[in-house]
Amino acid sequence: MQLKWIGLSVVLIQMFVLSVRPGMTEDKRSLGDCIDTALKNHPSMRIAASGVEAGKGREQQAVSHYLPQVTASTGYTEERQDGGAFGDTVTKTYHTSLSLNQTIYDFGRTGSACDSARLNTQSAELDAERVKQDVILNVKQAYFDLLKAGRLVHLARKTREQAENHLKQAQAFYRAGSKPIFDVTRAEVEVNSARLDLINAGNRKRIGCMALNNSMGVDPEGPIEIEDSLETWPAVPSLEKVKAEALANRPDLRKAGSDIAAAEARVRTEKADYLPVLALNGSYNWVDGNTEMGILEGDIGNSWNAGIALSVPLYEGGLTNGRVNEAKSDLQLIEAQQDMLRQTILIEICQYYADMESAAVRIKVMESSLQKALENFAIAQGRYEEGVGPYIDVTDAQVSSVKAETDHVQSLYDFQLAAAKLLHAMGKGEQLQGTLE
Repeated sequence: MQLKWIGLSVVLIQMFVLSVRPGMTEDKRSLGDCIDTALKNHPSMRIAASGVEAGKGREQQAVSHYLPQVTASTGYTEERQDGGAFGDTVTKTYHTSLSLNQTIYDFGRTGSACDSARLNTQSAELDAERVKQDVILNVKQAYFDLLKAGRLVHLARKTREQAENHLKQAQAFYRAGSKPIFDVTRAEVEVNSARLDLINAGNRKRIGCMALNNSMGVDPEGPIEIEDSLETWPAVPSLEKVKAEALANRPDLRKAGSDIAAAEARVRTEKADYLPVLALNGSYNWVDGNTEMGILEGDIGNSWNAGIALSVPLYEGGLTNGRVNEAKSDLQLIEAQQDMLRQTILIEICQYYADMESAAVRIKVMESSLQKALENFAIAQGRYEEGVGPYIDVTDAQVSSVKAETDHVQSLYDFQLAAAKLLHAMGKGEQLQGTLE
């Protein structure tokens, strides 16, 4: 019963592997194709774009204070006043008015507010760039995860086929009487183990496909096939050059600079509340109405007024002081956050640079180990087929070769992932893996 279940599982996993081969998709997708798709479809890109548009709206609000404020109103009123020598007084009025208010000078209040709004919009744009870099990194990581999973499926399938061939050989030797039943049962165990490994590897590839689709903002269950590019090695510049580029290019660090400038502008805006405001105002009133007082009656005429006003804040109960102190504290907070971010960036650069160097060394070591392991496996197989070697040597050599090939794939994956993270830490995440310079 267990063997039937294992056989059914293998069939299902092979059906999945076939489902992601050419035929279901038009062609293999490159890393660049996947990144382009993510930048067009991922929801976080739309969220970031909305933040930029909101910043532009606030910028427009700030600029509006430079311009005159014009309002119009219209209405009808009826007023009755009892008593008097001539009887009750009744006033009926239809009125329309147009008023204008224009700030002439506010000692930098509006200018500082506009600077703050403009810098906040710039900060939102840099944050959108950070989101873009994060989306690209997520796509790269999912892409290389899927490449690794695909190679491990290939390795698991090859291992299963080898185990099945070993079982056939062991059965043939046993029927000929040259090998014990132990070789057969041991080979059966190896076949079952290889089949289970193939099932697990196929599941990881299926999850990898879903993760890559999700990172691109498309249907997670959609079919996808990608190009294999784990062996693409970038040229790596010096560590000091990488650090300098990171401090110059990182969008989150540049955003912190814009946030500091915006906070300084806000301090100036709040301080301007200590100072007076000079404004011009005027209005014109069109009136159609009359006043009746007993037998007397008179019309009400149009009117206008204009004036200039100087508003001086004398006492606000410490309101402006509180706002200024709050703005200064916010500025100090952002400056401290910028310093902390700069340190974090340098740590990330050193870590990912070291990870790349380590992975590069491991790739060379694992290439040599893999070659030796495959040679040992071939020797063990040949000796067993000739009837002069024990089956345990074959299984041991196979385990060693599978581990060496798995470690080799892992080292290639680690190198590419470290390269992707290093590019992201440098603020150059949109670049592909072919170069870090």
